[in-house]
Amino acid sequence: MSMSGTLELALPAHAGADAATSAQRSVQAGVAPVLQLEGISLSFGGVQALRHVDLALHEREILAVIGPNGAGKSSLVNVMSGLYRPTQGTVSLAGQRFRQVPTARLARLGVARTFQNLALFKGLSVRDNIVLGRVDAMRASFVEQIAGLGRARRERNEARALAAQMMDFLDLRAHAERPAGGLPYGLQKRVELARA
Repeated sequence: MSMSGTLELALPAHAGADAATSAQRSVQAGVAPVLQLEGISLSFGGVQALRHVDLALHEREILAVIGPNGAGKSSLVNVMSGLYRPTQGTVSLAGQRFRQVPTARLARLGVARTFQNLALFKGLSVRDNIVLGRVDAMRASFVEQIAGLGRARRERNEARALAAQMMDFLDLRAHAERPAGGLPYGLQKRVELARA
């Protein structure tokens, strides 16, 4: 199977009028989407995984991509996150167009993802796993980090504060010092989401 066509924000019938009005206003007001895919096609040899997919996601919108196994959902996410280069089409992020978005650049723009398979440091605490999500934002040198010098200390404290916010948001605070590998699968997935 392959995914083709246009994906648009669809609000369920029970969604409040405010949500529908807000979504319509952002689209109607000409607000540029924060993420846009245009004409994305992806082939693996003779297999067409994606065919002419258009997608626009505006600020504060939530978009779900659903479908059966083999429909192209993971391939679509892999294109959006820079793991796959589309055969055709472009990805726009915050108004910048890319043929393939470099993953390091995506991280600096605030885009992160999790994978189906867990990829935690099982022996590290929940807090330390989440703090590692900020490693790309840290500018202190290795020597500064080892010696605990000013910039390294500030960056570590900032990362720990952000980790605390994410633990609160995802109800992980009670597990902060537990080794991530000892948590049930669902909690480990939340730790990965907090780290992302």
